Amino acid sequence: MKLAGRIALITGAGSGLGREIALTFAREGAKVAINDVRRESADRVAQEVRAAGHDALTLVADVSDSVEVRAMFEELGETWRTLDILVNNAGIVVVSDEVKSNFNQALAEMLSGGRPTQSVGATRTMLDSQWRRTLSIHLDGTFYCTREALKIMEPRGAGKIINMASVAGTAGLLISPDYSAAKAGIIGLTKAVAREVVGRGIYVNAIAPGFIDTPFLDVMDETMKQILALQCPIGRFGTPQEVAAVALYLASDDSNYTVGQVISPNGGYYM
Repeated sequence: MKLAGRIALITGAGSGLGREIALTFAREGAKVAINDVRRESADRVAQEVRAAGHDALTLVADVSDSVEVRAMFEELGETWRTLDILVNNAGIVVVSDEVKSNFNQALAEMLSGGRPTQSVGATRTMLDSQWRRTLSIHLDGTFYCTREALKIMEPRGAGKIINMASVAGTAGLLISPDYSAAKAGIIGLTKAVAREVVGRGIYVNAIAPGFIDTPFLDVMDETMKQILALQCPIGRFGTPQEVAAVALYLASDDSNYTVGQVISPNGGYYM
């Protein structure tokens, strides 16, 4: 029970990695606050946690809205009074049909022994609204939630903050310049805040997963998925459980000498 008696908030926990992290933390003794923009998704995971005999709280908020984030933390404070662990996990990925088609053509060229001669057009065709929405959820949301968490953690002199980055932020992902930029920004934010608050006993780190078998991959067709899996030296996608294990390490006392780091479970896709 590495997290016995601790209180954790996981954003975007209504599915995928957030759900798995919430279930893992609960099994290790934490009370978990499940955030999602969709109440039904958050409630579903909270019910899973309670069914296993653990405490859970549903918190509905769009993390890209600072007013909603502030209200979410106020509700958490009124219910459980404090916060020990924050996991900034909420995110989206959007790939247009045109970019998917162009990417499949590029893959066909590569498989035939050549090199792609055309851009997939992700940057050239991206709308302002997609760029702004992706950055606002990932980067603004991480900042807003971190700011509110520190208002609780700094006076206490303790806390763990885990930010969900990605290999898209370290290696770049040609079909998602918006997602790559947001994740790279999260890595920079992680390092800056880690330096700022470590003296107060607060440890800030990031996880940069590779391609993990979650609904996030649904933006890709089966051919794209197969090619990407083969590009990993390990030869497969990762599992949510493998990422949750890293989150557990960073949330527990096992990581008390780990500060400002980016841990990347990616099967060797990026080294």
